[in-house]
Amino acid sequence: MDERKKSVVRLFAAAVLLFAVSAYRQLSMRYLPEDSLRPYLVWAVYMLLLFSWQHTITTKIMQKSMRSHLTAQNIVNILYLTIRFVQDAFLYVNISWMRFTGYFIDIAVIFVPLFGLYGAFYLGKADDYRISKKWYLLLIPACFLSVMALTNDLHHFFYYIVPNEPQSNLYFHPYIGTYMIHIWALSIIAYQVYVIYQRNGTAKSDPFYRKLVPFYEPILLFLFSIPYAATAYVVRFELVEYSAGLIFIIVLCWQLYILTGLIPVNTQYGEVFRRSTVAMQTLSPSGETIATSENAADITPVILESLKQNQHFSVTEDVIMHLHQIPGGYMVWQTDLSQINQALRELQRLNAELEEEQDLLAQEIRVQSDEASIQARNGIYDSLSSEVAGQLALMEKILSKESLSSDDWNRICLIGTYVKRFCNLQLTYQEQQMIPMGDLAISLQDVAKCMKNLGIRTSLDFCPTSNLEPELILLIMKTLEEILEEADFRLTSMEIQISDTACFEITGTDHELAPRSLEYGYRFQTEKIPSGYRFLLSQEGEVMRS
Repeated sequence: MDERKKSVVRLFAAAVLLFAVSAYRQLSMRYLPEDSLRPYLVWAVYMLLLFSWQHTITTKIMQKSMRSHLTAQNIVNILYLTIRFVQDAFLYVNISWMRFTGYFIDIAVIFVPLFGLYGAFYLGKADDYRISKKWYLLLIPACFLSVMALTNDLHHFFYYIVPNEPQSNLYFHPYIGTYMIHIWALSIIAYQVYVIYQRNGTAKSDPFYRKLVPFYEPILLFLFSIPYAATAYVVRFELVEYSAGLIFIIVLCWQLYILTGLIPVNTQYGEVFRRSTVAMQTLSPSGETIATSENAADITPVILESLKQNQHFSVTEDVIMHLHQIPGGYMVWQTDLSQINQALRELQRLNAELEEEQDLLAQEIRVQSDEASIQARNGIYDSLSSEVAGQLALMEKILSKESLSSDDWNRICLIGTYVKRFCNLQLTYQEQQMIPMGDLAISLQDVAKCMKNLGIRTSLDFCPTSNLEPELILLIMKTLEEILEEADFRLTSMEIQISDTACFEITGTDHELAPRSLEYGYRFQTEKIPSGYRFLLSQEGEVMRS
């Protein structure tokens, strides 16, 4: 039997018990008026039913604020029925106390609907929902009406006394205050209907009984009150005592709100635990199982002790138990790590493959880089070889002689020095995109030294005012070698002047070089001087100075 059917059976059993005790009360009053057990038995049954309702409030309703308001309402019901018990058992011969305690019915009429309204605000709301504090201002008129009702004998604002009436202190004749309380209760109940109607959220497809949920309480209260109102609340026989019947209707309506799902309750936890995929369990403080899942592992005392100390326990490599302390015991659940571990193993395998591929890729990149470097180096060497091809051919020509004189060796040294220094300058330019001025000075000094070994008087005036362009530096070296080769290395003297431009003055040859344009936008200019020639390297458009 599911929880809903159990709740219906309990409600039916409560109704049967209420009708049974009411029947006993009526029969006892009619046929056994001296029955002293009657008030005690009736009160005990009422308390049993109300405390059963309180157990439902405490154990099923999850919203703390709703539990508080419904508990307050239930306390008012318990106190009122207890006063009724005291009246029936002890005060039936004391008219004054019977009349005073009778005023407490007004307290119940005031506060029971009010606490019911407060509870209705939480229907369909989350546990952290709170009503506006302004609603608690209703407690002020409620307390005022209560004080006025209890002090009625001082002002008779709620009930008046008819002069010369037999047993005048026993009968209550309603006055203005009583109607105010009735209006108060009706207004509170009407607004409660409105609140429940808003919370109900019915749809067109909902059954008719669910659409009537907001109106259950006023309809049942009205129907139950008709026989009593028709006889001015003076009856000789009643199926259920009026006060107990009203309270039972109120409790019945709250039970129906639970059954229709308006109130979230702590039910069906056993089914939730049984179907849980995380193998949940609840344990008592001693370790006894309260609720458990179908796939939950058994918890031995050793496992429980380990869980209490560490809050987790590894059942297997893939299954871990977790523990969390809750009021009245422990919550235990399992985490299945099999898929995660499988994914990690697959990830490790992929990482290993990736590292291997990265190593192969790195090796391939290094090989490609080496190949590119070799190709670039070969390209540079090919470029250099083409640049000095003429000098290399000249050296080969000289070396092909059968016998070499000292001048031949000196020429070879001069040509070799040029090749070495020119290639160094060219490689520096390729790597750094510039040529330091010091490298040019050293290169000219080495060539000048070799020229002196050939008997050529050589002077070097190296005084540039700024860094020369690398293209001009390379042209200086080429021009110097060209002049020497054109004169067949047979010069008397050479004066080399390096400033912002390059100037060469030679003597000892009648070979004149033709002026012409050079690469990089420079020009080679020639001028005849008394003892020889002057050659100037300058940019296009510049005029040679005398």
